[in-house]
Amino acid sequence: MTREEFETLVSDALDQIPPQLAAMMDNVAIFVEDEPEPSDPELLGLYEGTPLTERGEWYAGVLPDRI
Repeated sequence: MTREEFETLVSDALDQIPPQLAAMMDNVAIFVEDEPEPSDPELLGLYEGTPLTERGEWYAGVLPDRI
């Protein structure tokens, strides 16, 4: 599969997220990288950031979470 084909699949998958859930994905950036980490070759996605349940009043002006 080419990178372009994979990026199209990722885009299609994001378009299928229900609107109610998509509305909650505020301040999140989706990245496509070439290769998974060698330590976990079956890893398809990794969330890096602060979960909604752990955000408090201090959560402002931070960089976007990453997937």
